[in-house]
Amino acid sequence: MTTREYIEENEKRLAIINKPYDPIVGTEFCDTIKRTLLYIPDAPIHKQYIPVEMEDEPIVIALRHNKTLKDTAKALFGGKITEKKIIDTWIMFAKKRSKHDFEFFCATDINIVHKTKATIVPFILNRAQRYYLEEQEKLRKALKPIDIILLKARQWGGSTETQFYMFWIQLYWRKNWNSVICADVDDQAKGVLGMLTRAAEMFDVNMTDGIKLELKPYMKTDSTRVLNITDSTISVGSVQHPEKIRSQNISMAHLTEVGLWKATPSRKPEDLVQSIFGSIVPAPYTLKVLESTAKGVGNYFHRTWLDACAGKNNFTPVFVPWYMIDIYSKPINDYIAFVSSMTVYEQYLFTAGATLEAINWYRSKSLEMGDKWRMCSEFPSDAEEAFQSTGRNFYPVEYVEELRKGCCQPTIVGDITAQEPKGESALTDIRIVEQSNGNLKVWLKPDNTIKMSDRYLVVVDIGGRSEKADNSVICVFDRYWMHEPGGVPEVAAEWCGHIEWDILAWKAAQVATIYDNALLVVESNTLETKGTEGNHFNILLTEIAEFYENMYRRTKQEQLVKGGAVRYGFHTNSSTKPMVCDFQLQVVRDGLYIERCNEAVDEHKTFEIKENGEYGAVEGNHDDRHITRAIGNYFNYKVMPPPKFITDEQRTYTATKRIINEYSL
Repeated sequence: MTTREYIEENEKRLAIINKPYDPIVGTEFCDTIKRTLLYIPDAPIHKQYIPVEMEDEPIVIALRHNKTLKDTAKALFGGKITEKKIIDTWIMFAKKRSKHDFEFFCATDINIVHKTKATIVPFILNRAQRYYLEEQEKLRKALKPIDIILLKARQWGGSTETQFYMFWIQLYWRKNWNSVICADVDDQAKGVLGMLTRAAEMFDVNMTDGIKLELKPYMKTDSTRVLNITDSTISVGSVQHPEKIRSQNISMAHLTEVGLWKATPSRKPEDLVQSIFGSIVPAPYTLKVLESTAKGVGNYFHRTWLDACAGKNNFTPVFVPWYMIDIYSKPINDYIAFVSSMTVYEQYLFTAGATLEAINWYRSKSLEMGDKWRMCSEFPSDAEEAFQSTGRNFYPVEYVEELRKGCCQPTIVGDITAQEPKGESALTDIRIVEQSNGNLKVWLKPDNTIKMSDRYLVVVDIGGRSEKADNSVICVFDRYWMHEPGGVPEVAAEWCGHIEWDILAWKAAQVATIYDNALLVVESNTLETKGTEGNHFNILLTEIAEFYENMYRRTKQEQLVKGGAVRYGFHTNSSTKPMVCDFQLQVVRDGLYIERCNEAVDEHKTFEIKENGEYGAVEGNHDDRHITRAIGNYFNYKVMPPPKFITDEQRTYTATKRIINEYSL
């Protein structure tokens, strides 16, 4: 983008952010739900935008038909029109609007303590809370369970919004609809109960037919209160004292700061979660919210978040980045100078949706925080950053986001097949078939029309065979442009999934065959740490070598002369793994290859140096795709010669008969 384009786009964003937000009038800028204009000239609010769902309410039908509040009161009550009848008509409408319009309900019915001013103020939803509400309302209106896992940045009131959303459902939508709120410590639980009790005490009795709203102790317990209007209970507790939580016959549960919940020898966080959630029978208006700031990786909250993002559980993942919180903003005096000074990461922030003023604040805050990883932890820009709290990430975020720019959707999704899945016929009649849920993604189809040596490289990382194990990955590199100075390789295709090792080996050979008899490199560390299984696999590769010759082997030449056994594969160990990863860092930094797969970029983002100095994925993540890229690019630049245009005779010799091993280079 040019400087002018940055400034023009920023002006558009600021205009949207600064649009007047009035949840009482319900302007068209209350964009969390669809609204329609209702004009009542003699009402306290003459012109207002109400939820479209209210159109079927009798009071709205009457107002639209009679045009004025006075005439509507006359139609509803008859007789002489009094001020009381007009007020009662307005209250009737306001109650229905509070039922359908959570933003209006918060602004007119709920009072909270302002965080900085220490005064009682109406609860006006901020921009981040409205974004969160939109996700809640999508589920509620679809009559689906409101199951959400909420990953928070700080200081925007996600917990407060959740608790009043539950309160709203109990007050207007359901009776005997019991809820549980569980915090990390007792003080948090007490604070929640105090906030709800205060809101009930200040609730307008006109909205409850003259009955004072109360939260009374339930069965003489301090930790459970009952809402007198609807006989719904609200139980609060903490991980420290879970016995205080009344989790029987509940319909809603909000578990807050789950990332802080510590496992003990007698209880794991997931045990308490399941004991609470297990009491909820999924149905419309049931609610389960797991909410937290990110506190490390590999814990229950992190695993559940990853599963939600992968569609492996019923939670809808919701993340609120720091730049959606409007207090994180700092004015700019010279836009031209600021834009010209932006780093690659700051450009990424703008692309993600931050304003220049927000980026200016972030720049200043970064100087205060010092370490980049601390900023990622306290003020995450995306979900991956939120969990990067160790400060040991191997690849700088800005390098990774540059790498992501090459990613795109594959041209083909499917699988590779042949006459038979294994054996000599496995390399006959090889073809790619399209399948919507296939394990093979193809960005560049095999091109055998150009006679070229060393054009393609296929790297295999062998994973486990169960669904919870690491994936097996077959990655194809197209090295075509490396024949020119400055040309770089690119990812052409990838197979990723779980499969038996013998089928995987033949499938890798099929991929290498169809990609012009590519050099086939198998990462053998997994194999050789599995005892006899590893030996068996090497025998299997030896069998495949009878039919596919262009496989990488690492046996020393003198050992072969002496009759030593051929060992196939590239072995990643304490020496070679840092070697290929360090080189991959240079490749990513300098833009020396083109990545097409977003998941591979994600794995670069969660790759780290452990406390013991070892290289690997952040706990709970994988590095299968990443290791194929690291090995592949090491071979692209350090092992294989640049591709060359050749004759058919040369191609037969160089592509299938030459010996490739790490000792003969």
